[in-house]
Amino acid sequence: MPPGGSSLIAHHWQPIADFPPEWRELCRPDLHDAHERWVAARRRLADPSRVQQVQERLMTVWAIETGIIERLYSVDRGVTIALAEVGLGAMDQFRADGRITSEARLLIEDQRAALEMVMDLVGGQRELTSSYTRELHRGLTEHQDTRDAIDTQGRRFAALLLKGEWKRLPNNPIRPDGRVHEYCPPEFVQDEMDRLLDWHAAHEAAGVCPEVEGAWLHHRFAQIHPFEDGNGRVARALTAAVFLRADYLVPVIRDEEHRDPYLDALEAADGGDLKPLVDLFADVQAADLRDALTILA
Repeated sequence: MPPGGSSLIAHHWQPIADFPPEWRELCRPDLHDAHERWVAARRRLADPSRVQQVQERLMTVWAIETGIIERLYSVDRGVTIALAEVGLGAMDQFRADGRITSEARLLIEDQRAALEMVMDLVGGQRELTSSYTRELHRGLTEHQDTRDAIDTQGRRFAALLLKGEWKRLPNNPIRPDGRVHEYCPPEFVQDEMDRLLDWHAAHEAAGVCPEVEGAWLHHRFAQIHPFEDGNGRVARALTAAVFLRADYLVPVIRDEEHRDPYLDALEAADGGDLKPLVDLFADVQAADLRDALTILA
């Protein structure tokens, strides 16, 4: 088949779709039970600041892990655990010890700051719009100046990254087998984002459970892939907003534990099966809720 033939396409782009009417069957009652226990435990606390401490630890881990899973940098697991306990202010010491690079420190700080933008969304100070999404991307990539690119000869090079702007050229990745995974063409990005955000607003009004809505929003955003780079980080930030607005913890996809099932779940969603991604987010959230309950006990 000539170049450009269908045999070279591993996944053809299609406009995003709403989830099926039987979405309630995907919801996880066990997660909702864990959440009820979490809410009850919070009410019994004499010192509510302990809840904020739990959330702050998870936000620190989120800020570190969301870049690790994209291979932007590497951070030793022990360093992540230590920073979760003492806070990101200790990164300078780890940098001085050679355990975190200067580049990683800046990116992690950007990612933690982006969670404050998410909290503005959660608190109602901001609305989820295209403008907000572009601003979120700009914040997440403030200290990322380049992206990986491939020239017409197939050679990789570092291209300047458009920050806070929709992509202007296709950004379809080439898989290890040489085939292409198609994302939304640049000329359709705004229309697709409008549909995504309209559907999301309707889902929130309908009370869709956070594990289903978080998975749906993450995957459909990834299908669009509206930015040149940083789409995964934005998708995980939007998923965090869904869970936090529903009064859950920030959902942390950890590289060592979740990378393979996470990528497999996204591929299953490409094929029309959202359940693995729903279950992954539900399992991660339920485990973190159990840990949080242990801390508060």
